[in-house]
Amino acid sequence: MLLAIGLSCAAVVQAEQNEQVPSSDYRPLEGEQFFLLADSSYAANEQALVRLEAPGRDYRRYSMEAYGGADVRLYRIDEPLAFLQRQKNLHRIKIEGNYRGEGVANALGYLWDHWYRQSRRAMQRVFSAQTRRTVTEQMPELKMGEAIAAPTRFSHETQFEPIAGLPLVDRFRYPLWEAQPIAPPVDVNLAGSSSEFIEPKPGNVYIPLGKRAPGLYLVEAIIGKYRATTVVFVSNTVAITKIAGDELLVWTARKQEGTPVAQADVLWSDGVGVLTRGKT
Repeated sequence: MLLAIGLSCAAVVQAEQNEQVPSSDYRPLEGEQFFLLADSSYAANEQALVRLEAPGRDYRRYSMEAYGGADVRLYRIDEPLAFLQRQKNLHRIKIEGNYRGEGVANALGYLWDHWYRQSRRAMQRVFSAQTRRTVTEQMPELKMGEAIAAPTRFSHETQFEPIAGLPLVDRFRYPLWEAQPIAPPVDVNLAGSSSEFIEPKPGNVYIPLGKRAPGLYLVEAIIGKYRATTVVFVSNTVAITKIAGDELLVWTARKQEGTPVAQADVLWSDGVGVLTRGKT
């Protein structure tokens, strides 16, 4: 008897599996172009930040918002000078992304849900309603409920692998449109037409990176198939410059105390190459 039921179930399930799987109509979220930049350097005891500017009010926001924010990765650059010297333009740091696509997680999830629904329908045809009711009364966890009609829940996975050769120190997804947009300080009150010079816009936010050890860091942000990179400099030393005619004078000082720092290596660059170098 049990063998007969098993063979019947197997035959029905096999017939269901041979049916064509309908299209899910799922498409990976493409996103829109956005900008990533660092406004400042930071001391080791300060919260490091980067600024991300994404479309906030027009139709482009709605092609990005479903992604759930921006995937942010923070890499430490172990040899800062060598890294910067390889860049063609220090005003626009570029490093190739490691694109791989979304992977197969959503496809496998959709197939699993489809086969699950088909198997439950097959069992409905094999066993009578009274038999199913008796079983679920004894084991309520076997009740199907609304699961058979529930659509597959797709997730938007990052389409880029971490950059090879750089130590990855942190990664997270930051909720852009739930975050507080950048706004002037509440106590700013300038006379004249400049009193409201900044209008807060959704999608224009500071992303906190935490307090970091001194060094140079690469920040990579990803939304759909779009990505952007910038560098963040963490140092307890700052440079103060004065330019007069054909001369450049540089002081180096501790950022918190303001005391001078001797024997600091100084490189003077036009953003494309190193013009000269020296020590304080």
